[in-house]
Amino acid sequence: MPGPKDLKSLASEPIFVPASSSVKEAAQLMQRHFVGSLVVEGPDGDPIGLVTDRDLALGALTRPPGTSAPTVQSLASTPLLTLPADSTVPDATRFLGAHCVRRVGLTDEKGALVAVLSSDVLLMYLGTQIHRLTVTISREFQEEKHPTTPPGSIFGSE
Repeated sequence: MPGPKDLKSLASEPIFVPASSSVKEAAQLMQRHFVGSLVVEGPDGDPIGLVTDRDLALGALTRPPGTSAPTVQSLASTPLLTLPADSTVPDATRFLGAHCVRRVGLTDEKGALVAVLSSDVLLMYLGTQIHRLTVTISREFQEEKHPTTPPGSIFGSE
């Protein structure tokens, strides 16, 4: 996974679902786009919240018998939490932790929603960075034990 120039490079394009949509319609949209969340769109077209696959499953399976099927809007987390797209990875991790959420919308300088960032993708990115650093340190230890090139200084490859 390449390093991000900004958070948007790690995020997904937002997939919108009308607030009045059924659970089935939302689930089909998630399946078609291979996503775990949808941006809920109000009657005026503005994003009003976020609905996840978990919201759909629990909302559909736990509704009392004899009640009408829930709409996407009734299951969504509102309002849609957002962060400027030019925020840093540490900014995003702090924001997700402070709000105890796994996804956040990213907005451009005009406040328009441009992407959705998930904690899963952030974790994969950070894991990749840690792995790269671990490999580098491991190679340095190996080079110190069994040098293959002349040291650049009397103290070794540092």
